[in-house]
Amino acid sequence: MKLIDLSTDFYGGMPKPPSAPEVVMKYAITQSEKEEKEKGYSNKLEQFTITTHVGTHFDAPSHFTAGGKNIDEFPLEMFYRVPTLVLHTEKEEYGEITVSDLEAAQRQGGSIQAGDFVILNTGFYRFYQEEKYVRTPYLSWEAADYLACRNVSMVGIDSFTVDDVRRKEKPAHVRLLKEAGILIVECIVNLDKLSADRFFSCCFPIKVQNGSGGFTRLTAIFEEE
Repeated sequence: MKLIDLSTDFYGGMPKPPSAPEVVMKYAITQSEKEEKEKGYSNKLEQFTITTHVGTHFDAPSHFTAGGKNIDEFPLEMFYRVPTLVLHTEKEEYGEITVSDLEAAQRQGGSIQAGDFVILNTGFYRFYQEEKYVRTPYLSWEAADYLACRNVSMVGIDSFTVDDVRRKEKPAHVRLLKEAGILIVECIVNLDKLSADRFFSCCFPIKVQNGSGGFTRLTAIFEEE
């Protein structure tokens, strides 16, 4: 079995969308060699100031509607060995992912099945540490509707958002989260390390009480490697 980590690290000053505050990390307790010599050990304790919508994370329906489910209300079974399909939808800055892009990607990587976790590989994961990452590709409303109508369980993307960051309107979030109740995973990385486009994955979200989102350690599973 081979496991591939598709999630980001978490650290102070990590990349964030324009709407989110800076991520701050400091040590509430710091270690020292002097203390270790005196006590036989030395503690370290990190303290973060962070939103639940940076790094590799889930958007829950409650992120976009007051009546939507929170991230802690979904069953654990939903995140274990999830049938996952990567669709290659390479895009430039602010590139729109259309229905035609999704159909073309399926001819390459296979068809979407009901219950799939569909990950959109726009190629932008390569720029996660760069300033251009804020100018991310996005889903058209029609493309979001296309995925919703195929009863996928989750939609993932290798960028900050499934919507156009330049617009106030968020049609893809509304279609997927509010109308269809489909979870979204954003900031997926390391897609170049995958050996196939279809696999199982595990993606348990952190259990944030009444949370509109939660971090996840998204992991691809390849049984025969």
